[in-house]
Amino acid sequence: MTAVGVLDKVMAILDAFEDGATRLDPAAVASRVGFSTPTTYRLMKAMSQHRLLDLEERDYRLGSRLLELGSRARTGVHVRTVALPHMRALRDALGETVELQIRTGHRRVPIEMAVGRRTVRTTGQIGVPLPIHMGASSRVLIAWLNEERAMELAAESAAEWPGRAWDADTYRSRLRQVRDQGWEYSDGERDPETSAVSAPVHDAEGYVVAALVVSSTMTRLADDTHRAEVIHELRRTARAVSGELGYPTPHEQEQETLG
Repeated sequence: MTAVGVLDKVMAILDAFEDGATRLDPAAVASRVGFSTPTTYRLMKAMSQHRLLDLEERDYRLGSRLLELGSRARTGVHVRTVALPHMRALRDALGETVELQIRTGHRRVPIEMAVGRRTVRTTGQIGVPLPIHMGASSRVLIAWLNEERAMELAAESAAEWPGRAWDADTYRSRLRQVRDQGWEYSDGERDPETSAVSAPVHDAEGYVVAALVVSSTMTRLADDTHRAEVIHELRRTARAVSGELGYPTPHEQEQETLG
């Protein structure tokens, strides 16, 4: 049990759908969880509005929202498992820190990291939300969404993290640039001493499910030769991870077009 009683009750109702019980009415759920029928009815009605339950005539079943959430969780676990060996190889090749980030609403969250081996290196924190309107990976994560939806997410992020000036027109232009070139670069946007390069990870259906990020000091990434190497190796790695997730390689895409 937690200190949030309503959440405990919601979880109890979801857990009532077990032992083959695919459809239950509020009275049946109430008898299983020990709540009053009126309380159970109100909670189940509210849960159906969020698609945690779906109403069929007078009965309820587990809702389609749970399938969506489960799919997101499964994707996050799978992409992390697939990406980590590639991230470590990229870290070893470049000496720089490599992160894997996903989007949750108007935030981005690091879910895996291979810390650089250089004496002076950048690091982050796994699981700590970051703004979606700042940084190379932020634009990579939303550039392939509907543009208006992407701009809405960026505006929500800017409202939550108001510390830096944000120009919507410039951001929109950068999103288009990311789609055209397939990667993004940032220089001191979130941390004034850090630069980063990011590239998308696509799943089998073509959706961007994560962003790979190489971060370094501004001094090192200011070197044209090193930056070019980082961009090349990062994009190669992102394509390799995407390929293992089922996304066609450029050669396969060309063959499909010719076929």
